[in-house]
Amino acid sequence: MSSATAGASADLAHASRRAIVAACVGNAAEWYDFAIYGSLATVIGLVFFPTQDLATALSAAFATYGTAFLVRPLGALLFGRLGDVHGRRTVLVRVVFLMAGATTCVALLPGYATIGLLAPVVLVLLRAAQGLAAGGELGVAAVFILENAHHARRGQNAAWHTATMAIGIGTGMAVGGVLSFLFSDTGLDSGWWRIAFLLAFPLGFIGVQLRRRVAETPQFEALRTDSRLVDHPVRELWTYHRSAVLRGFCLIAAGSLAFNTFFIFMPNNLISRRGGELGPVLLVTASALGVLAIAAVALGRLSDHIGRRPVVIGSTLALLIVPVPMSLLTVRGSLVSLFVAEALVGVAVAGVLSVAMLGELFAAPLRSTGLALTAGLATALIGGTAPLVDQLLVTLVDLEAGPGTYVAVMASLALIALRSWPETAFRELI
Repeated sequence: MSSATAGASADLAHASRRAIVAACVGNAAEWYDFAIYGSLATVIGLVFFPTQDLATALSAAFATYGTAFLVRPLGALLFGRLGDVHGRRTVLVRVVFLMAGATTCVALLPGYATIGLLAPVVLVLLRAAQGLAAGGELGVAAVFILENAHHARRGQNAAWHTATMAIGIGTGMAVGGVLSFLFSDTGLDSGWWRIAFLLAFPLGFIGVQLRRRVAETPQFEALRTDSRLVDHPVRELWTYHRSAVLRGFCLIAAGSLAFNTFFIFMPNNLISRRGGELGPVLLVTASALGVLAIAAVALGRLSDHIGRRPVVIGSTLALLIVPVPMSLLTVRGSLVSLFVAEALVGVAVAGVLSVAMLGELFAAPLRSTGLALTAGLATALIGGTAPLVDQLLVTLVDLEAGPGTYVAVMASLALIALRSWPETAFRELI
């Protein structure tokens, strides 16, 4: 190999690494923004809703939490299509800006005691804005990482999307836990919780600057050069690739449901019904998310060697078996039980949410829309409503194993979808 060729190859590898880092850092920042609402739901419920009953306030907070998920399909349609028509990089900058702006506004929003019913109304609108941004981030950032990855390391590199999602959410929970230790639950009620939301501004600024400085993906540039862009990717998807969307829906729904049940609902349930303290519960959950992040990269790397299907099928089987006993384990109310349950379920979730396997399912002209729309629908209909459904199962039906059973049922549907899923690890991106 000539020195010029070697230099060009090194420059390409360096640009690829920069692009992946920019996408991952921005991804972590976005999910930090999105997560701090869930981690502080017990406080937010009392600040923004007209009730002093913690269970009622928590149900209202979870309903608002679900709002962000319900609008995700709209964000996926909007930003996913823009990613396929105008480019991945342009969308990545816009979604970080939108997420950071909405989160900062939550920090500045007066509570119910100050502005009455306007407080929960505006909060719902801001959560909707976060949902739009998350709908675009889920698909476009993953595609950006995947299309910049070396073909032999697509699984590992794409897994950093899941890992940095967990890191961002874990950081949000850790910040909430530290604030609880510093100011106590009473201090958080009086306004110190807003610090966690105000951190969105500098994190968002860093994400925007990093993403502005990277180039478009080679695959999208090739599409644009060869005039192979699709004007109506949603119509194309639904007409010719509906089965791929439905299979992907089942897989993401199972992973999203398990994640929101064990990392959002369970910690808040431990606080509201078992007398757990906010700070320790959040820090334990943040530690379990660290396990999920490590597992995601390790399983992504393994999928590069043995294939996507064995890793994802094995992880889905674990998600079928583990959640029911782990949901019953958390009833004990101890922090150790919570960590064990979250860590075991987290490893399974890390394998189920295989970004590479999902992204490789769609051709380049439809990849951004396909992944964004599939993820947006699954997280909206199943994942986002999970905390509220789980809350109803344990409070109204008095079924402690209900949340785990719900996850197991969804995992069984994912296994059915995997039966017809092709192996995509060892072929070039189409």
